Amino acid sequence: MDVLTGISAFWLSTWIMLMFRTLSIIARLVDTYEIALVQKYRSLHLIIISIFFLFTAPFLWQVVVSDIKRKQFILAYVNALKGKK
Repeated sequence: MDVLTGISAFWLSTWIMLMFRTLSIIARLVDTYEIALVQKYRSLHLIIISIFFLFTAPFLWQVVVSDIKRKQFILAYVNALKGKK
């Protein structure tokens, strides 16, 4: 297996796992906290977060494998959307 193939497989699998394991929780919290701008432009938010996850996937591998890190990341992301610190 070529090194580039291994790296790209890791990158793509991490991106797919990020999409499946975090998007539904983020969408549920956005509806719960009624973040109006994200609710209004759901498809744009999906595109933006998909591109964000695509570029940062190798750095977010801990979010995929650890439930604690995923919870921290999702809460920080939703709080940033709400404008809270």
